[in-house]
Amino acid sequence: MEKDYFSLFFKWLSILPRATKTYIKYGLLGVFVLLNSNAEIKGQLSKESSISILTCAPGDELYSIFGHTAIRVNDPKLKIDYIFNYGTFDFNTPNFYLKFLRGQLDYVLSVSTFDRFMLEYKQEQRSVWEQKLNISQEEKEKLFKALMVNYEPENRAYHYHFFFDNCATRVRDIIAEQVNDTIVFPDQTYIGEMTFRDAIGTYLQEKPWTRLGLDIILGAPTDDLIDASSVQFLPDYLMEQFAAAEMSPSGDPVIQEETTLQQFQIPSEQSFLWTPVLWLWILALFVLAYTWRCFKMKKSSHWLNVLLFSVTTVLGALITFLWFFTSHSVTGPNWHILWANPLHLLLIFPFLQNGSFSGIVRIVLALPVILLLIVFPFLPQYMPPVLWPVWFMMATRIVFYNTHKSIWG
Repeated sequence: MEKDYFSLFFKWLSILPRATKTYIKYGLLGVFVLLNSNAEIKGQLSKESSISILTCAPGDELYSIFGHTAIRVNDPKLKIDYIFNYGTFDFNTPNFYLKFLRGQLDYVLSVSTFDRFMLEYKQEQRSVWEQKLNISQEEKEKLFKALMVNYEPENRAYHYHFFFDNCATRVRDIIAEQVNDTIVFPDQTYIGEMTFRDAIGTYLQEKPWTRLGLDIILGAPTDDLIDASSVQFLPDYLMEQFAAAEMSPSGDPVIQEETTLQQFQIPSEQSFLWTPVLWLWILALFVLAYTWRCFKMKKSSHWLNVLLFSVTTVLGALITFLWFFTSHSVTGPNWHILWANPLHLLLIFPFLQNGSFSGIVRIVLALPVILLLIVFPFLPQYMPPVLWPVWFMMATRIVFYNTHKSIWG
């Protein structure tokens, strides 16, 4: 009996890690697309062809929480229906997490079939919308050829930037480059009033802990105001902008037709019982009560300092790393360094609990935290009010450094 090599191949593929399977799958699909598209590149797309922008709803994972944008090239006569996806990365990249943290991770353009693409988003229960471009036959061919050239191995990788060079902005840019007229995007009502932080915050209303984490590690540049172009790093806003865009000087709409390919209703998951404001206040009240009890009983509780300031030391080290030692342009300057300070390491060691040096160190470290409690609304960077109980208990623990002694002895 003849061996079924395809079955053996897919059986082997099924035992590989998910990231490796995804990379191999898209690689094979890309080869298939290239082999089956040479004739079309040298010739012409048929008059029945269309090129569309696909916008996908946010997913549950952090990397998909802001949605996704891709380009669809469909030609029923030539039997091609391809998705060009600028949002692919490889988990098996050497030093993946270090490159990710340092802002040096390359993303690549991948290609898959439309059916495969839709199946994946159906399994994830994510809605998909299609906007068919109102462009000429010549412009379709130019755009398709540009996409195929962009998919060549030497061209497909690019240096990812969350705000200024991602899956959405790449789609916008290649379309704008290949059409003959200039695409003019309208100024929406939020232009000039919304910051980058506000824009991503709309996706995090039901993920308050994620929002708090991003608010802490994203620095002052995140509070810059967006404009009609910069807001397009988010797929939903790009879709909205394209829907109202026009060609100049003709005045023709850029989008010919809009279609909902699949729609899912995602139930609300927000619960007040799992919000930072509740748990941080509970923690602060416990720390304050325990500190006061130990102060009255003249009992030391250095273990609490170790726990609290170990967290702020590590967080301060992360902020410092992202600010000074990475390629990220939006993680510094970061005013959270006033309270999440790597110098809090000095508060952890017992031998610093006595002597004049301890008092000086604690005064220096207490002043920024106490200052934050008063002026945080006026800083040039958004500081979440939910952190107020954290700053309050930090100031208390620094001032009453040995629980039965204050910062002044």
